[in-house]
Amino acid sequence: MPEPFIADWLNFLLRWGHMVAGIAWIGTSFYFVALDFSLKSRDGLPEGVRGEAWEVHGGGFYQVQKYLSAPARLPEHLTWFKWEAYLTWVSGFFLLAAVYYLDPRANLIDPAVLDLAPWAAILLSLASIIAGWTLYDGLCRSPVGRNAGLLAACVLALVIAFAVLFTHVFSGRGAFIHVGVIAGTMMAANVFMVIIPNQRKITAALIRGETPDARLGAIGKQRSLHNTYLTLPVLLMMISNHFAMITDAPNAWLLVGLIFVGGAALRHFLVRHEVGDPLPKIAWTLPVIFLSLGLAWWLSSAPLLSLDWANLLIRWGHMIAGIAWIGTSFYFVALDFSLRKAEAMPRGVAGEAWEVHGGGFYHVRKYLTAPETLPRHLIWFKWEAYLTWLTGFLLLVVLYYFQAESYLIDPAVMPLAPWQAIAISVASLALGWVLYTALCRSPIGQNTGLLALCLFAMLLAFAFAYTQFFSGRGAFIHTGALIGTIMAANVFMVIIPNQRKITAALLKGEKPDAKLGLTGKQRSLHNTYLTLPVLATMISNHFPMLTDHPQAWALAGLVILGGGLARFFLLRTEVGDSHAEIAWALPLIGGALALALLITEPRALMLFNGEVTDQEALSIVQSRCATCHAATPTDAATKVAPKGVELETIGELRRYAAKVRVQAVENRAMPLGNRTKMTEEERAKLGTWIAKQ
Repeated sequence: MPEPFIADWLNFLLRWGHMVAGIAWIGTSFYFVALDFSLKSRDGLPEGVRGEAWEVHGGGFYQVQKYLSAPARLPEHLTWFKWEAYLTWVSGFFLLAAVYYLDPRANLIDPAVLDLAPWAAILLSLASIIAGWTLYDGLCRSPVGRNAGLLAACVLALVIAFAVLFTHVFSGRGAFIHVGVIAGTMMAANVFMVIIPNQRKITAALIRGETPDARLGAIGKQRSLHNTYLTLPVLLMMISNHFAMITDAPNAWLLVGLIFVGGAALRHFLVRHEVGDPLPKIAWTLPVIFLSLGLAWWLSSAPLLSLDWANLLIRWGHMIAGIAWIGTSFYFVALDFSLRKAEAMPRGVAGEAWEVHGGGFYHVRKYLTAPETLPRHLIWFKWEAYLTWLTGFLLLVVLYYFQAESYLIDPAVMPLAPWQAIAISVASLALGWVLYTALCRSPIGQNTGLLALCLFAMLLAFAFAYTQFFSGRGAFIHTGALIGTIMAANVFMVIIPNQRKITAALLKGEKPDAKLGLTGKQRSLHNTYLTLPVLATMISNHFPMLTDHPQAWALAGLVILGGGLARFFLLRTEVGDSHAEIAWALPLIGGALALALLITEPRALMLFNGEVTDQEALSIVQSRCATCHAATPTDAATKVAPKGVELETIGELRRYAAKVRVQAVENRAMPLGNRTKMTEEERAKLGTWIAKQ
């Protein structure tokens, strides 16, 4: 196993990349599913067009037409959605290796379940991933695959069978994450092995002037539908390692089945609701959703009235809404850069693109202002942003306001009362938006470079202020909450209102104020560059090397700088800029990362000058750590051992020694707020004992 410092940074960068790729993939999928259900037919559509939709995003008007098979004349340039899926799976697999393979005894193997050798656990993991896809693909290709209901039941049975297997060979966290990996592999392999190859065969046949095999489209549609229904359960599996109440429950395999049933039913309800199905037609899904999740709640190992389930469900909702919002933003940014000029385009069209997704061909045109005749039905992208902020704020309330003394307040930083910490939190978010929007509206806002510099300085000042008031985790998450508030308020307070004013003027036959479009475009651009930094801050609570560092505010600044530059580089690459023109960003990104690594490099530990026995080390952990990390925690705010880590025996202490070293000795992040008053001498003794293991 590599040094914890290297392992943590590898974990952080892979998790960040996995999140970005996953948002791009699943967010695009969410977008196309919603688009298909918003298509409307009208007279005069080109032959073969199923329907069209008009959308408003980032100040532009988009006309989208979907062909059931393909246009009579296939366009020269087609956009294929595949790399998002590939990168999501690859980054996810590397993350699995970094977290579970490099330290299998702490995260993958539980001797109380089965005392596997590390190589045996890793081999079983790899074999199960291959077997999962092989069995699923075999079911789809067999006669069972012709009956949608029977196939769904068999796939559910397959998932549960793997869950039973995993809960009998792996740790609780390892079992849940591997169920997610199996389902995620099915989804990615569907794209890589079936959907894209079938679409290419259809395209090749059309280019040759032949009629493509209808089965290719039907199979691609079947696998795309499977991906749609697997999405929500997979997302819940991926955040399960936060919640030992489900991963370590006695009937964890049954919880997996209930989550897949409830998640798929919820996805069905949302999908059919978007179609416009009347509520009585889809009402049968509601008792399935509530019964499945209700039973999972009842069977979990947490007390029924604890905040853990509220945390889980709100976090799940926040993730879904955030993927829909940011994923749609990623899609439109990429779309704008793929637009091409064509002959005989309608007046006002900036460019067009042809896309292939889920077996369908889409023709997209973007109007810089609006078409001469504004369509009656316009799709506005706003609720995703609003729901992301609302669920994020509720999560802040549940985790940091209701449990302020555990997560938000650190007496060693400032001994605040809970109401004072909460008041500072709410006031700072409001103040941040006021200052930001004042900067944008001032003369500074007319100079892009100067505005970017001032915005960076403002965020850095807030990050510094947060570290003077809150705990390390609280400070970093509030930096992210402030950025997220700015982004959501840009949509709610500026972009959507300006678009509505432009639309209203056009409907009245008037020329809209050009400043409205420019302002909306400016705020949309800000949101684009803030996306990667806000995602990094949202996963920061996994990494005390960042949150609990004495210069955490400077690290937050480096994350904002590096993330913004990374987004710039990716955007300009999509535009088609030569690498020579944008290569200047790479050393700056690398420099920000190198400086962060240098700042967080572990300092020489002050170890105890003497012998530390097993019993003495265990006694320290039992008195200072086991109030939370126990089978039955005695800490009033903790109902289940965080992440399933229990520290009540010498064997458990040896198993999690590397984690204890990072959290309690190197970063001093634990105990939370040092509520159990662990002394520096005790930390030194633990460090000495761990060093000799």
